[in-house]
Amino acid sequence: MKFGRKILRDVEGYVPGEQPADPKVVKLNTNENPYPPSPKVLEALRALPADAMRRYPDALSEELRCVCAERYGYDGADWVFAGNGMDELLAMVLRTFVDPGDTVLSVYPTYVIYETLAQLHGALYKGVELDEGFQLPETFFSESARLCFFARPNPPSGACPPRAEVERFCESFDGLVVIDEAYVDFADDDCMDFPKRHENAIVMRTFSKSFSLAGLRVGVAVARPEIVREFLKTKDSYNLNAFSQAAAVAAMGDYAHMEANVAKVRATRGRLIEGLQALGFTVPESQANFVLAQWDGAPSAKEIFQRLREDGIYVRYFEHRRLENALRITVGTDDEIDRLIDALKRILA
Repeated sequence: MKFGRKILRDVEGYVPGEQPADPKVVKLNTNENPYPPSPKVLEALRALPADAMRRYPDALSEELRCVCAERYGYDGADWVFAGNGMDELLAMVLRTFVDPGDTVLSVYPTYVIYETLAQLHGALYKGVELDEGFQLPETFFSESARLCFFARPNPPSGACPPRAEVERFCESFDGLVVIDEAYVDFADDDCMDFPKRHENAIVMRTFSKSFSLAGLRVGVAVARPEIVREFLKTKDSYNLNAFSQAAAVAAMGDYAHMEANVAKVRATRGRLIEGLQALGFTVPESQANFVLAQWDGAPSAKEIFQRLREDGIYVRYFEHRRLENALRITVGTDDEIDRLIDALKRILA
């Protein structure tokens, strides 16, 4: 039980019983979308018949896979696999394609669950150190492993390596390349076309961030049909419930609503970065719905984190190497960011 709680804290700063229920709390610690999903999502959920609860859901999520394939420019559901959130997809790619003792590659710092899942699977994990600007070092392109987790944009910095570098890596790497695009809708471009051109590329997306469906746990992976067929062999029988499937289909059907929310988040991200820089924080360029605010002064970043929490403002603090003097801050609404900046001004005065 202690190990499970540790994983939860590392992944999203969440521990059971600690999350704020007070609507006055500004929650900027888990990278959720501050805006509601499309109204069509609620309409789709209300329209589900009672049998949707009594009967098992579509075991293959066929409709969702079809609409995602069409949106992403692929010829049918054979190119898409649907799962119970991004985390299930990440665990499944290890279960399906990696043997205990194999090497799993990624970078440092990045999404901490990559290492956790690899260790639970009995694989060897190697994290190549990013440079001071959180970009890929040249040594990364000569690494070998059974599989690589490649987040783009990459948490916790939000840095987004150029497409050309990702393509170069796919071409030179002998193993599978999992391109984690959880935050890519907030970025300037993506790698969704890579599976068409690279046999080893798997692109993963989540509905938790840009589509505002974190509570329903939906993720999809796009890959060559022969890879998707392997996923289908190892998945749980009914891994995605009927309500999540219906919600995701409706969300994809109102893509413009998602894009409008993303535009608001991107605009507020710019305001947040400017406000933090004016206070003396160093903020690497972010292509995600969060920023990494680096701090070199007094009080310490951990003390700032604690004082913000006392003021009802939740941000993310990592007690990890290279991150001890930084806060990861989710881009909230303009009002929430104004409250954050005002609080920081008082703390740093």
